[in-house]
Amino acid sequence: MLKNAVLFVSLALFSASSFAGNSPQKPVDEKITLSIELLRLVNFDETMKSMQDQIRGMLEQQFDTYTTCEAARPVLREFSAEMTNMMMGTLNDEGMKVDVAAVYAEVFSVEELREINDFYRSPLGKKMIERMPELMQKSMMITQSRMKSMMPELQALGEDYAVRVRAAARTCEQAAESADPVNEE
Repeated sequence: MLKNAVLFVSLALFSASSFAGNSPQKPVDEKITLSIELLRLVNFDETMKSMQDQIRGMLEQQFDTYTTCEAARPVLREFSAEMTNMMMGTLNDEGMKVDVAAVYAEVFSVEELREINDFYRSPLGKKMIERMPELMQKSMMITQSRMKSMMPELQALGEDYAVRVRAAARTCEQAAESADPVNEE
């Protein structure tokens, strides 16, 4: 565990140096260190895991609404799981954390990062972190509810554009066929 932490900090510092340009080394190192601390304070790893579960659930729910064929549902669920695992494998690696820390280091000053970290160490900051999953879940439910009420309109729009896209594709195919020298022989 300690070995992984040392490796992570080393990678973070190495990555940060590529963002540093001509700026002094110490502030960048401190910014990256503070940014990594911020990610730890806000439970970045747990948030990514929660996001993975939410994405998997949303995909399964979405696939379930797209098919009425019971035989297809297990295959779609398997596809959903594989797709989520693939996406989250990329998003959960240590490199992602280093990249996110570098963004925080780029956007915030050392003093701002200290203040943000102090906030998340405070009782109110800890409460905010503790309640964030609930806030995110409830916000997601509101979003899903609003999207669900729009589905008939979105489906009609999709059907309209599908017709137009197919017509445009036929035009492109015809143009390609007429320009193809093999067809001219």
